[in-house]
Amino acid sequence: MIRRLPVVVGALALASSLGVARADHIRISGGVHWSGGVSVGWSRPVWRPHRYYVGGSIYVGPTYTYTPRPYYVYYPVYVPSYYQTTSYYPVEPAPQGPSMVAPVAPAPRPLPRFGIGAFLGGSGVEAQDGGTMHDSRDMGLLARFRLTPGFVLEGELGKTSYDINGVDNARVDRRLGASLLYEIGAYNRWAPYVLVGLGVQQADVGGGEFQTTQDFAEIGAGLRWAISRNFHLAADIRLGSRDTVDSNSEDMVYATGTTARVITPPTESSSENEEYTRFRLSAFIYF
Repeated sequence: MIRRLPVVVGALALASSLGVARADHIRISGGVHWSGGVSVGWSRPVWRPHRYYVGGSIYVGPTYTYTPRPYYVYYPVYVPSYYQTTSYYPVEPAPQGPSMVAPVAPAPRPLPRFGIGAFLGGSGVEAQDGGTMHDSRDMGLLARFRLTPGFVLEGELGKTSYDINGVDNARVDRRLGASLLYEIGAYNRWAPYVLVGLGVQQADVGGGEFQTTQDFAEIGAGLRWAISRNFHLAADIRLGSRDTVDSNSEDMVYATGTTARVITPPTESSSENEEYTRFRLSAFIYF
């Protein structure tokens, strides 16, 4: 290929000299393309009367076209600039080494849900003469069910006996009630609580000579002491009001001259309510 190059150059020079002497037409064609290699080709001149022609071509490899492509930057870690921070470059991970881990407090143990217990106490009831009778004994059985850590539902079956002027059991009240308590700080050993309650009772005066049925409502407050998880003590005081809904005799209040008349409940036809207070000391075993 390199040996042909002088021949082509010589042919071009000869054609030029001949063209000066006489040439009607002289045509030179060719092209140059760059590639990885070089090749040279030419054709012999064709001689015609009064016309000369020199042809040839030089080709150097194929043509390349460069097209720019999109350029992406991928960061495999968090880049603060994406989140409107001051630095664009990825944050270097913190050096790994010994570290102090704060201990996590264990979750509190669930409070016991169901308990049974008993109570003792006393009650004061409004008397017919405007005073209050306090000489009484209040006792009964209890059951409690914890609805939530703070709210407790309580059921009560109780009996209150009044002694008047040396007469034992001059009046006996048998009671069935329910209360809703809310303990403040139920997970503490000492927990104050508030309560509302309602129920029904039967009052028996003078050994059955006069009987009434009463409904009642009460409010109160108390304090619970958890000696252990399963054994609790509690003390509370309750203020309540009773309304007579049924009685066996309306003449008992006015006809009898016994001392029991002092604490006889109002009759059902009366618009009066019977006010009372009572105090309880109770103990519970929880399961």
